[in-house]
Amino acid sequence: MGSSEFYDNFISYQIKSGINDRIFGLYKRICRLGVSPNENILEIGCGIGTLTYLLSQKIKKGKIEAVDISPKSIEYAKRNLQGENTSFKSSDILDFEPENLIFDKILLFDVLEHIPEEDHATIFSKIEKWMDQDSLLLINLPNPNYILFHRNNSPENLQEIDNPVYLNKLSQVLDINNLEINYFETYSIWVRNDYQFIIVKKKNTFVKVELRLQQSIFRKLILRLKRDLRKVIYKYPKSTAVSK
Repeated sequence: MGSSEFYDNFISYQIKSGINDRIFGLYKRICRLGVSPNENILEIGCGIGTLTYLLSQKIKKGKIEAVDISPKSIEYAKRNLQGENTSFKSSDILDFEPENLIFDKILLFDVLEHIPEEDHATIFSKIEKWMDQDSLLLINLPNPNYILFHRNNSPENLQEIDNPVYLNKLSQVLDINNLEINYFETYSIWVRNDYQFIIVKKKNTFVKVELRLQQSIFRKLILRLKRDLRKVIYKYPKSTAVSK
């Protein structure tokens, strides 16, 4: 992982950029997934706490634990943001131990690409222990092709460690740690297809649950009307010829 001294130098940049498009976009994604006031959230790689600040407006009875490798970033966050529902700690994620045992959501936003690939299995082994069957591990990282583009065209824009994280390798390391990808999306923030967002859950035995058994009478009626309408609008042409 990058050195703490390297990330200490990012404080002024973070203060200047504030709640930028990437951070606010990730906040809105979390909100769309649903955030209750009593959730416990672990934010890995919190920096000076810009996303932590946004989430703290939602989490009133639960707790946000935020960790970052940069002591100076954590010092800044503690001075400006620490409250009853937030706590900040400076630690390498490989050495970190949280206060809570289980979290509803674990955020790993723009962190994994800065950690050597050989350490990924250790990190997910730790994270898996902080999850139950309903927990969500949310990962955001640059499209690996975007990192390769910078390597070839503007390496000065890369950080101390900035490695492409490929989906097939990520899936393998998740699998050996009893985790699986539940959702994957390549999306755009500043450059077309520059980021990827992934939702990870613990592996679970598949249970067949028929949706119709959970639907209200009104919902069933609406679906029936839609099906009947679809048959009228998209009527399949009948052929008189019969193949032999």
